[in-house]
Amino acid sequence: MMELIKRNYWWPGICNDVRKYVQGCQECQQNKVQHMKKAAPLHPLPISKTPWEEISIDVIGPLLRSEDKDAILVVVDRFSKMIRLMATTTSISSSEVARIYRDNIWKIHGIPKKIISNRGPQFTSTFIGELCKALGIKRAISTAYHSQTDG
Repeated sequence: MMELIKRNYWWPGICNDVRKYVQGCQECQQNKVQHMKKAAPLHPLPISKTPWEEISIDVIGPLLRSEDKDAILVVVDRFSKMIRLMATTTSISSSEVARIYRDNIWKIHGIPKKIISNRGPQFTSTFIGELCKALGIKRAISTAYHSQTDG
């Protein structure tokens, strides 16, 4: 397309303007050639059988700072879709995650059979791995760049 346009027209920033136009054109997006390999199909996770048996966890942030907190730790029950939100920081450590599990989730809802999280260092650390192993919790790490998995 750029070659065809440049045959008859020119202006400063032509490449950026054409790129923006094509990205905003529904017909262009539907008809463009895909050069990426097709990814393997994603399969939905099975539905939990009881409340708080399987949970998903993620950190939302950075957010505007309030009382030294700049993130929210989100825990979702995969059965009922009930959520628990805890104010935290973006630099939360795995030991802080374990404390939040203990004080805000396990104390109230019991220990889950499975925890689904993204690949954040606070969720994939050796410490959390050993904690889950000791408590008989299965850990599931979501696919990179597919945050829908986390609930």
